[in-house]
Amino acid sequence: MRVASCYPSPYSTAMSSLGYHIIYHFLNSREDTWCERIIHPHRRSFESGSPLRDFDVVSFTIHYEEDYFRIPAMFRDGGLEPRRDERTGPLVIAGGPCITSNPLPLSDFIDLFIIGEAEPVLDMVMDRCLELDDPRREIDEFRDIRGVYVPDSPAERVIVENMDEACHPVRQIVPVTDDRSLTPSLGRSFLLGVSRGCSRGCRFCMSGYLYRPKRETSLRKLIDISESGCEATGYSKVSLIGAAASDYSRIDELCNELVDMGLMVSMPSLRIESVTPELMEALIRGGLKTITMAPESTMKLRDRLNKPITDSMVFEKTRKALEMGLRVKMYFLIGAPGESREDLEEMARLMRDLSEIRRGRVSFSVNPLIPKPHTPLQWEGYDAREMKQRIRFLGRLVRGLPVRMGSPRGGLIQHVLSTGGPEIGELIERASLSGVPVREWEAHAGPRDPCARLPWHNISVGLREDFLMEEYIKMKDDRLTPWCEESGCYGCMDSCPSLRH
Repeated sequence: MRVASCYPSPYSTAMSSLGYHIIYHFLNSREDTWCERIIHPHRRSFESGSPLRDFDVVSFTIHYEEDYFRIPAMFRDGGLEPRRDERTGPLVIAGGPCITSNPLPLSDFIDLFIIGEAEPVLDMVMDRCLELDDPRREIDEFRDIRGVYVPDSPAERVIVENMDEACHPVRQIVPVTDDRSLTPSLGRSFLLGVSRGCSRGCRFCMSGYLYRPKRETSLRKLIDISESGCEATGYSKVSLIGAAASDYSRIDELCNELVDMGLMVSMPSLRIESVTPELMEALIRGGLKTITMAPESTMKLRDRLNKPITDSMVFEKTRKALEMGLRVKMYFLIGAPGESREDLEEMARLMRDLSEIRRGRVSFSVNPLIPKPHTPLQWEGYDAREMKQRIRFLGRLVRGLPVRMGSPRGGLIQHVLSTGGPEIGELIERASLSGVPVREWEAHAGPRDPCARLPWHNISVGLREDFLMEEYIKMKDDRLTPWCEESGCYGCMDSCPSLRH
């Protein structure tokens, strides 16, 4: 069975996605399956130069809502009709965080969706494909597989419970080229799956709710994988991958052991609470030059979003990083529920004060906060005009600082793609061919009635039914939910075997 593993984003992004490497390795480890890569904007597979129409199964790995527009284009480039009700040929499946959260906007284009992590379910899907004469016409035969969503049927998320048994690709693909567009965005590094899930409970973070509980790969396993992986790939750098990699319970030991093996070590971002001088020292020994942290907003709004970091902690960690010779990049969010003009003024003062610690060594990125499904913000709307005014106001206050401001229009489109239903498919298809007026996106961006049924009501990610509403009310009342790893389990999930241990 020939499978096209598609990534609707540039090659540099695809090759820095551990999830994409996992799919490729997992499928090619089967004796009856041959998997090839097709990565936008390339029209044919890298392995044999085949178009999409030549494959038995087409699989999309999707990490970003903005990539939805490239999916109809990839169908057309591959000789297939974008809409599933007009298409003949291969079975089309899709997975990834956006899909697990809310597959409805893509339901006009995709035959079935993987809800959760791939390893527990992908073998069953491939086996079922081989058993059927025409998987697309017999799509109902997939409805009984846990972790599969066929439009309009209930689906339940699946995850790997023991990370030592997860797929850890050792022979990762190594691009050998002078073309910078084909160089992975994380550089020439081996991708190491340290952990999955996060238990911090930041109320705006989709992946923090989708993939609970937090699960860790054992230290010994990580060292063995790193040794084998760097030998197989020829890389001398390891990138630690996880929703909260710096929260790994033995992070200092892991970094020091990797550095002692002669390897450079990096992490895409660090949780401020997890940053210690020992960790920074290990990362510096491993070649780290820039540390990335996310204060998000003012202290008052951080508490509302259930990210209780004090300003003093932000300053302390920033000063220490700068003293140790690191550059510091900081992520902020704009548009948190209840955010006032005074909050924006305080945010600007915070950014100026952080910049003053060491001019030219601290930079900032400010992006609109996007309400996401399966988070306590899922009932919130998105006002693009108001967001534009807020970004302009903050921009004036931080003029002269190294600040990158996100797009209010881009935030609007991302919000609609995140929280829309099947009706969004028509906008996606039109946008893949030409522009869609802002007012048409705005028509789908309003707040949702907390008593009304949500478009993704058929997707269960394992959370207790009333938990998100409890968190929504707590947010409105400015009440915190303590971190369960310090305060004990507060019962957010229907079942949580890892926490019971």
